[in-house]
Amino acid sequence: MDGRKKNGGARKGAGRPTKADEQKTNNIFLSALKRIHSTTEDEETKIVFTMELMQSERGKMFVAEHLFGKPKEIKDISLNNVPVVDMSLWK
Repeated sequence: MDGRKKNGGARKGAGRPTKADEQKTNNIFLSALKRIHSTTEDEETKIVFTMELMQSERGKMFVAEHLFGKPKEIKDISLNNVPVVDMSLWK
């Protein structure tokens, strides 16, 4: 051992939330949406919320990314200011 503490292993609060915690969070958000949209049925609330979300461009992008997957991002990385080393000089 090198004397350091807590260098590995399980930690309290680390990892994915339990299914029960996720369901509790989903129920809280659904209840809030029901109050905002004055609806009583879960499915009706989800439809109204999705229709409202689709009114903006960002909302359309959000729905598309979650339904069809986010497209692959292409990043152009150019190194214009880095000098090129001629490896033939090292022989």
